[in-house]
Amino acid sequence: MHDGETILIYGDYDVDGVTSIVLLQTVLRLIGADADHVVPHRLVDGYGLKLEVLERVMAEKAVRLVITVDCGITSVDPVRRAIDRGIDVIITDHHLPPGVLPDAAAVLNPKQPGCAYPFKELAGVGVAFKLCCELVRRSGKRISTESLLKIAAIGTVADVAPLVGENRTIAWLGLNGLSNPRNRGLRALFRRLGMLGRPLRAVDVGFRIGPRINAAGRLASAETAINLFAAETDEIAWNLCAELDRMNTERQAVELEVRTAAEEQVSELRGLAASESHPAETSQPRDRETPRVLILAGENWHKGVIGLAAGRIAQKYHRPTLVMSMDGQTAIGSARSIPTIDLHAQLESISDVFTHFGGHEFACGFSLPSARIPELRTRLGEAFDRLDASLFRRDARIDGALAFAEIDREFLAAHEMLQPFGAGNPQPLFLTRAVHAIARREFGEDCLEVTLEDASGRAAAVRWPSAKMLDPHFGNGSRSDIIFH
Repeated sequence: MHDGETILIYGDYDVDGVTSIVLLQTVLRLIGADADHVVPHRLVDGYGLKLEVLERVMAEKAVRLVITVDCGITSVDPVRRAIDRGIDVIITDHHLPPGVLPDAAAVLNPKQPGCAYPFKELAGVGVAFKLCCELVRRSGKRISTESLLKIAAIGTVADVAPLVGENRTIAWLGLNGLSNPRNRGLRALFRRLGMLGRPLRAVDVGFRIGPRINAAGRLASAETAINLFAAETDEIAWNLCAELDRMNTERQAVELEVRTAAEEQVSELRGLAASESHPAETSQPRDRETPRVLILAGENWHKGVIGLAAGRIAQKYHRPTLVMSMDGQTAIGSARSIPTIDLHAQLESISDVFTHFGGHEFACGFSLPSARIPELRTRLGEAFDRLDASLFRRDARIDGALAFAEIDREFLAAHEMLQPFGAGNPQPLFLTRAVHAIARREFGEDCLEVTLEDASGRAAAVRWPSAKMLDPHFGNGSRSDIIFH
């Protein structure tokens, strides 16, 4: 830094990676460093540290130090090749490390063996935030960490990091400061979404802010999202928001197309599983059973949305789900799990099948030769068949019984103190008995509004998504026990 050399930040293309880049680049420049960044193109370069991407940057400027954010922990060979070319590499990441770590100048990852840092569940932006705080401390400059926390909160929540420990602190402090942000890009985005000036919730980040920032890296280049945070005028910020909105709409359409095709395969698999369970009733199986792991693949499915499709399908069927896009001889895949199963451990047990593999307990990315997909199905299916059946039950953990009359201001204030809700800190789940639906109204694509009544009073409820899965006879005179958030 003192020699004026460029420090290159190499980040991932999702919200965690984008916010990590924004944080570290901002702090490095504030303390006097010449900092720049590069993000691989999801569809062209793929995930992770790639020497080819570095060489494109080095063709235009001299780079002696690369700092990765939200990636790099599995990049043993790329780091070695970078060192051979005279480039020092510092890795900051939060994904599970392989058996052999890259030979980097430094590795910042709380999950690496021997790391004494007590909190292991930081998101990538959480690790970057810790590095930024130390850089600020050592620089002696007076830089407020409040604005850094706001960016860190967005990345932490959007990456579905467990909102416990330090993550909860980051999310709580950051979200509380985001109702009226000073950053032009965020102000424009919040204004466009009708959120400016009101309290921000984790659900806002997860379902409204995060998807728009993510859309850029899913369909094209994450630079559009990074540029939003760096917008110097309101007009530029507004135009970038409009572009992210357009990308998000396109992403939704592409995701629906892939998910529809993938769910057709799920229907076939469920029919096959039921037939195998009831061989004497192959024409009309009594029970459409779902395989313990769903392994789905299609030709040229859009790689930018296969992770979203896997997550939605895993949630709907309560099964670990792998979704792969086959492009000739290679398949690129994304996997999502359910809360009771460490998917990373299961995939690691057959890691010789993969060309590349990495991630954490509940979300993984991988690639493999298309010809080995049948082997993947067989071996992973056998591994899941050895697991206890109780792991696959969709059990509802009810926190307490609640009559509608008890939902008053005092109750809501106490409920509010438990925020932010998310992974690791789910919303409380309540039970109300003998409920009668006295009115119902469908709206939107898959939403249902219901007016409910129990012995103590009435309450309005909304079901989203999967409103169509609710019993259409609910509300036709009978009373039911319901669970709700």
